[in-house]
Amino acid sequence: MKKFFPVLSRDKATSSVNLEASETQHPSESIKVVDNELLETDPGIRPPISSYHPDIQNEVRKAYLKIGRHQPPHNFVYPWSLKGNQRRRFGKNWFDLYDWIDYSESKDLAFCLPCFLFKNVSKYRGDHFVTEGFSDWKNSQRLANHATSSNSHVDCVHMSYALMNPNQSIKATFVNQTKQMNSEYHVCVNTSLIATKFLLRCGMPFRGSDKSFNSLFKGPFLELVDTLKEINPEIANVINCAPGNNFMTAPTIQKDLAAACACLVKERFLGIVSVKETSAKSLKEALEKLLSINGLSLLSIRGQGYDGASNMRGKFGDLRTFIQNENPSTYYVHCFAHQLQLALVACAKTHKDVSGFSVRSICLLISYGLLIREEFLREKQVSQFAKLIEEGQIETGSGLNQESSIARAGDTRWGSHFRTLTSLMTIYGAIIEVLEKVGKDTSFEKYGEIMLLLDMLQSFDFIFMLYMMVKILGFTNDLSVALQKRDQDLLNALSLVKATKEELQEMRNGGWKELISKVMEICNKHDIDVLDLDAPYVQGKKPRRHATTSSVSNLHHYKHDCLFSVSDLQLHELNARFDEENIELLQCVSCLSPSSSFEAFDVKKLLRMVELYPNDFVDVPKVVVRHQLQNYVRNVRCDPKFVKLKGLSDLCAKLVETKKCNTFDIVYRLLKLVLVLSVATASVERVFSSMKFVKSQLCNKMGDQWLNDRLVTFIKRDVLGTINNDVILAHFQKM
Repeated sequence: MKKFFPVLSRDKATSSVNLEASETQHPSESIKVVDNELLETDPGIRPPISSYHPDIQNEVRKAYLKIGRHQPPHNFVYPWSLKGNQRRRFGKNWFDLYDWIDYSESKDLAFCLPCFLFKNVSKYRGDHFVTEGFSDWKNSQRLANHATSSNSHVDCVHMSYALMNPNQSIKATFVNQTKQMNSEYHVCVNTSLIATKFLLRCGMPFRGSDKSFNSLFKGPFLELVDTLKEINPEIANVINCAPGNNFMTAPTIQKDLAAACACLVKERFLGIVSVKETSAKSLKEALEKLLSINGLSLLSIRGQGYDGASNMRGKFGDLRTFIQNENPSTYYVHCFAHQLQLALVACAKTHKDVSGFSVRSICLLISYGLLIREEFLREKQVSQFAKLIEEGQIETGSGLNQESSIARAGDTRWGSHFRTLTSLMTIYGAIIEVLEKVGKDTSFEKYGEIMLLLDMLQSFDFIFMLYMMVKILGFTNDLSVALQKRDQDLLNALSLVKATKEELQEMRNGGWKELISKVMEICNKHDIDVLDLDAPYVQGKKPRRHATTSSVSNLHHYKHDCLFSVSDLQLHELNARFDEENIELLQCVSCLSPSSSFEAFDVKKLLRMVELYPNDFVDVPKVVVRHQLQNYVRNVRCDPKFVKLKGLSDLCAKLVETKKCNTFDIVYRLLKLVLVLSVATASVERVFSSMKFVKSQLCNKMGDQWLNDRLVTFIKRDVLGTINNDVILAHFQKM
């Protein structure tokens, strides 16, 4: 009987001491050495299962189950106990009624064997039949209740059966599922994944206000699942026949599937974190938290790109400085696309004539006046386009001559001013006719403002400023669009900036004749008075007989004070904002350019770049770097595969394709450092736009993690679409 595995020491003299200690010790601190001769069978004095080492607890349970319940010998006389005026004692027939009952002769108590063995791992509470025992012989009905009404007892009995019958346990049953059951499970979860991916890519909400079976709209997720059931009989058959807890459509399943998708696209976009305030210190703490969640640190950063806010890139106590204090190699590059927009806005606010040319106010008044005459405006556009086509002044074709409208311009939206002004140019004639018709209605609320607006629109000054700003913004708009591309490297951005500067300079030097000719043509076409360019320029908006006459001519004002002045301001802003403290690093970057057979390659500058990133070239002697750089340029210049390369990203990809990234590992490392440097904040701006789109009225109470998963997948929906469903499901099952 004493041949199994107790927790007691082999030293029988100290067994009682060890027994007392085992009841208070943590299981990991209990004695791991067992003796199969010291297994105590009396339930009143045997040590609890939790006192055994976790590695042998199941072996001890098996031993007790093989021994079975502890019953006294046949001739044992059960003692009487006095309860009030009545004597009661343990009923011998209870062993036949309850196959789980144990009896302790030493303490005259009844115990439950399954509960004793598995109570420490059961999810239910209550242990009167484990530690305290049962002795209320009068209320024997409690024994029956324990067997039928106790969830804890039922759970322990099931675990006892599973332990002694491993081939029929729940785990074994799951492992030995039929192929049909596995297939049905895969259909259910894959259907939910399809619905999840669709909603994530579209940025749509998942849940509705009423998810009941009879609801007319249960929410996008459940409605989409029902739609998939309608178009696929196999899906409908599996889901309709699945148990209620196996539909795989619960909100927790939806969130887990979304989290699995987000985790697989976070290689490119880590996510977002909420901050209580926008101080540099709070931003740094939030950034550190985000990096630590993804197993990274500030030492992993190799480039920073922010806008011009003082808390981001000021000289003292800003986020950039905080990060560079811990990692000097996190070089800052002002986001190029945002710099361009700042240059345009700065120009508009500085120049008097451009500042007076208020695009926003013009558009608001025009939109207000055209709102009640929308149909008339549409008719005028159609007739105008038909006339121009008949005269051969415009081309015809697919996508051309579409209906136009005036969009509201904003300082923080790239290209908004350019699009607004080009739309105004396109439908200028139709706008004038509609506003003239509105101006005849004296009962119109904005009658006076519309008349003033007509006078302004039909002036030489307005036409000149309109066409001049469209010309200038046209150059910078191409640069703005290019800088907002997702895959734009630093070297290409620098070349685009240089080209824009050259175009602005060319217009300043030789664009006057073309501009003034176009302005006069438009004025004559719309019966607008053309100024005598040789006459003195009249300042102000008063009638000419009362206005102040300046000492300069109209030609000097519009050519020098407007065209030249605005062009110079643009060039000055571009030179100032794209010539910052990291110019040395940018010059080093240009040396890696593959254009013109690596004409710009410079070993000295690249050696300097290695010095700028000391942590990435630890234990690499300078002589080794120099030797590899020289071998690299000789090798690639002779290789026809590298002759027609234009950008750094193409060069990096070609090194990987030809496996020369292993031979020239130092050069490849330099290229990777260059490619991670920030160029534009278009991606950051997309995050804010996406947040407004995803956090809709139906999703205004999302938690941070749920919002983060949905934003990551929506922003990187192009990446999400390339991930195979099986890969996502494999990750989902590990969660």
